[in-house]
Amino acid sequence: MKIATAAYPLSWFETWDQYVEKQRKWVADAAGQGAELLVFPEYAAMELASLAGVEAAGDIQGSINAVNDRIEASNTLFSGLSSEFGVHILSGSAPVIEGDITFNRAAFFAPNGAENHQDKQIMTRFEREDWGISGGSPLKIFDTSLGKIGVLICYDSEFPLLARTLAESGAEIILVPSCTEA
Repeated sequence: MKIATAAYPLSWFETWDQYVEKQRKWVADAAGQGAELLVFPEYAAMELASLAGVEAAGDIQGSINAVNDRIEASNTLFSGLSSEFGVHILSGSAPVIEGDITFNRAAFFAPNGAENHQDKQIMTRFEREDWGISGGSPLKIFDTSLGKIGVLICYDSEFPLLARTLAESGAEIILVPSCTEA
């Protein structure tokens, strides 16, 4: 199988159509090179905050709210791209608010229309203290035509028992989207 991962540059968007165009280009390029599984980085969806303007994007809670407000539309976009190009996609994770709790969530899309998500389990101090992000739903296994796939978002991969849990649950592939500065 061919897997596409990206050192993904965050962009500033004035319009939703610009965001759609960027995602379409990235997916089309990877699929055109034969990739069957595309993995976008942790927090790649933060660029959606730019659509709310400079003030919202420049504020921690404002940017979280702005991304949360657009994540459903982004998921619809990635679901369509997954089907159109016949690829599996783990989209860039995003802060998703449910009630009073915010999770770092990556959505997973299969070309047959199946959708699911994986929440990050263990937050860094920055996520916990500055962003107010909490650990989410338990680890999952995505049973796909490519095999059984698990996801450990960034810092989660530094805890061997999480990977062991996925492996013992049948994961044949473990994806690790990451946002790491050094």
